[in-house]
Amino acid sequence: MRRVFLVLVLTLFVLPDVVSQDFKIELKGYVGVNASVNSRVSAEARNRHIYLYPLPESLNETGEDENDKSQFDLDAAYSRFGLHIAGPGFKGFKTSAMVEGDFLGKGNGDNNFRLRHAYVTFAKEKWSLTAGQTWHPLFLPENCPGTVNVNAGTPFHPLIRNPQIRISRQLSSKTQLLFYLVEQNNFRNSGFEESGTEHALMPELDLQLKWKGQGVWTAFTAGYKTLAVPGDFTNGADVEKVSGFHFNGSFRYEFPSVTFRMEGIYGSNLSDLVMLGGTGKSVSDNDFVALHTASVWTDIHGNNTEGFQPGVFAGYTANMGAPEEVTVIPELSRSEGQVASVFGVSPRVKYIMGSAWVGLEYLLTAARWGNNYDSNGVPVNTEEYINHRMLLSLRYNF
Repeated sequence: MRRVFLVLVLTLFVLPDVVSQDFKIELKGYVGVNASVNSRVSAEARNRHIYLYPLPESLNETGEDENDKSQFDLDAAYSRFGLHIAGPGFKGFKTSAMVEGDFLGKGNGDNNFRLRHAYVTFAKEKWSLTAGQTWHPLFLPENCPGTVNVNAGTPFHPLIRNPQIRISRQLSSKTQLLFYLVEQNNFRNSGFEESGTEHALMPELDLQLKWKGQGVWTAFTAGYKTLAVPGDFTNGADVEKVSGFHFNGSFRYEFPSVTFRMEGIYGSNLSDLVMLGGTGKSVSDNDFVALHTASVWTDIHGNNTEGFQPGVFAGYTANMGAPEEVTVIPELSRSEGQVASVFGVSPRVKYIMGSAWVGLEYLLTAARWGNNYDSNGVPVNTEEYINHRMLLSLRYNF
């Protein structure tokens, strides 16, 4: 990825000389700096920019809880830039493309350049075709949380980009129908790093309906995916599969002074979305079974685009287990499937100054961890752990 980054930077300097006037290319992105303090050691990703939930008790030899300690972090790795390209027409189609990356790498301590988006779109009249890597169908840019934290409400709200083919049809001035073929790449289900949709020979399929009216916007999505279970769990048998589904309903209403957003998600094996989820094995027939997850969130913020803009986000998600008796497979589940539920609330205030803003956010997160499972794979004997997080963020857009 370092070579990719170098090539992209060099391209920025020579674009004016080598690109035809038929192309319009804009450089967009931002420089972002985060300073955060957690009261408890927590599950985080991407240089601690993606916050999830507090970790449970972990006793050392002296009986002290190793996770009961505060953490401070200061980092700018979530800064990003990308090229937005409008190209020449092709047989009546309008063409456009986008390629974007940031420096969050794959994990904590990794500042390598990574690809976020890379896709091309062909649009003609009421039809459009998009191919490449961009947001998963359950991440709706039109209606996502406006948190200061770059996690966009995770783990209550999906945070994932996938290689995909998307076909869109504008049914009317208010209604849009979309169909997706989706593959897993950088974001994969927990434990499925070496298998997944490739060995299952079946892409994820999604169908989505969007509708907008005066001040109102809403969307409904339904999807189905099949994954090949890693060979370590199939006892040397031929490819065995586990199937899952997901649904969401997303709603936004714009009042004169504030915007209200809300979304509900229900699905199975959602760990690839950076949400709760996992896989178990049926007690009755020994088949692999996906564990279900439910989530709901809401976000309210002021509509002012200069000066102070207050807002608040709240979300709840729960591990619902399976519809039959199962034995949970910890290695194929997020946090070994031991998180029963997570609740979070985060009031915030942003001060917007033209192309820049400064944001201050307080996040209270309570996670219930179990030490065993009931017959349907729901964590039991749970105990609640709480984290208080303060985040100060500066962002300069260009």
